[in-house]
Amino acid sequence: MSKKNRTPSTTTHPDHVAPAPASWRRLVSGALLTGALRHIGARLACLAVTWWQHD
Repeated sequence: MSKKNRTPSTTTHPDHVAPAPASWRRLVSGALLTGALRHIGARLACLAVTWWQHD
């Protein structure tokens, strides 16, 4: 029986590709955006409560 010499495939399959790590800039900007949105939400809630309780 003869064995066929196969050259290894140079193409990578999509299911074997590791996901790219998230860059620190994306993480920092996401954290800043989340913090800003929470701050704005808290201010709006405070404003709504103040307006609701005004005489």
